[in-house]
Amino acid sequence: MPFRILSLDGGGIRGVIAAKMLAEIQKEIGQPLNKYFDLIAGTSTGSILAAGIAAGLTSEEIIEIYKEKGAVIFPYRSRFSLKRIPLLLKYGLSAPKFSDEGLTTVLRDILGNTKLLDITDLLLLIFAYDTIGREPIVFKSWHEDASYGNVPLWEACLCSASAPTFFPAHKLEKRINGTAQGATADSITLCEQSCSTSNIYNNIQIRITSGTGKGQTRTIKNYEGRKRQALIDSPWEHIPDNTSSYSIKSIYSAIDGGIAANNPSSCAIAEALRLGHKIEDISVLSIGTGDLTRIIPFEKAQGWGLLQWAQPIIGVLLDASSIVHEYITNKIIDERVLRLQFRLDRELTGKPLSDDIDDVSEENINNLIEAAEVYIQQPKMQAALQKFLQSNK
Repeated sequence: MPFRILSLDGGGIRGVIAAKMLAEIQKEIGQPLNKYFDLIAGTSTGSILAAGIAAGLTSEEIIEIYKEKGAVIFPYRSRFSLKRIPLLLKYGLSAPKFSDEGLTTVLRDILGNTKLLDITDLLLLIFAYDTIGREPIVFKSWHEDASYGNVPLWEACLCSASAPTFFPAHKLEKRINGTAQGATADSITLCEQSCSTSNIYNNIQIRITSGTGKGQTRTIKNYEGRKRQALIDSPWEHIPDNTSSYSIKSIYSAIDGGIAANNPSSCAIAEALRLGHKIEDISVLSIGTGDLTRIIPFEKAQGWGLLQWAQPIIGVLLDASSIVHEYITNKIIDERVLRLQFRLDRELTGKPLSDDIDDVSEENINNLIEAAEVYIQQPKMQAALQKFLQSNK
């Protein structure tokens, strides 16, 4: 039985490219995208697209959101804008370019009170990255993760879209639950699922929720990740043992999932396989937000330091991530993947296409939409799309 995956890249305002191509594809399949695909995976702006589609929005509605709300998310172009002064006062000269207030407002408006586990018509996969644990955060709609729980859909997207240097990291509360592997009067050994990074739980409370010592709360004063041993601020009245369950309230420091998987296609395949689907049944429609064409000459790359790389490095990281995951996906399922992506140059329409993720000028957005329409309507792309759709009936 076919298992259809839709994978959506990150890319800021360039997500309107993917939205336009999806609008054209929806005409071809003749049904809502959330009824056609079995799993939708998205990162950053792709997570917003994925969540919107999963929640029942049409591609045309999402295009209008990009056009009408882009300037709310990215309210100015220059880092020297007077509107940025509150951020400089709050964070100093190294402040992110934008506050996340506009992004949060837009996400709340379009996704409302819908929560991750409210998505039941299909499987939804959203990626972010935790700077504390140094690992991906994978939001899944088909089961509740005990650490972050049933988060609002808008908050999962905010985590995924908080691009470094553009937006501040987002604090997401989490709980680490487990069963003690041992204890002394002044310590407790956590279970294998706990983080192996030292000091990560320092100054955080741990509560014994069941078993021996139930109800006791202590503060972890030092955590040694290699041993998963937490030293506590005062001795246990009743020393926990292997019957004792605990709960630790902590946080994720969430940033753009593109750091790990800007193109989440191979991750989506991994989840499909883990759910028991056969490799020969899996197909992937992977949609990008445009190949970057702005070169970094060798002379600059060779001599640039921290200040020069600060802004360009984000584009390089996200672009490289997309290409690596595209390579992996192609190697896994070969002919059952269709990648829709074009270069951000003048070849399609003769009009300039900005690769900046925050260029929300009316001209640029319209040019991106026009280029996406011309690209998807090319005879060779129509043939590839028809072949893909026919093979997945």
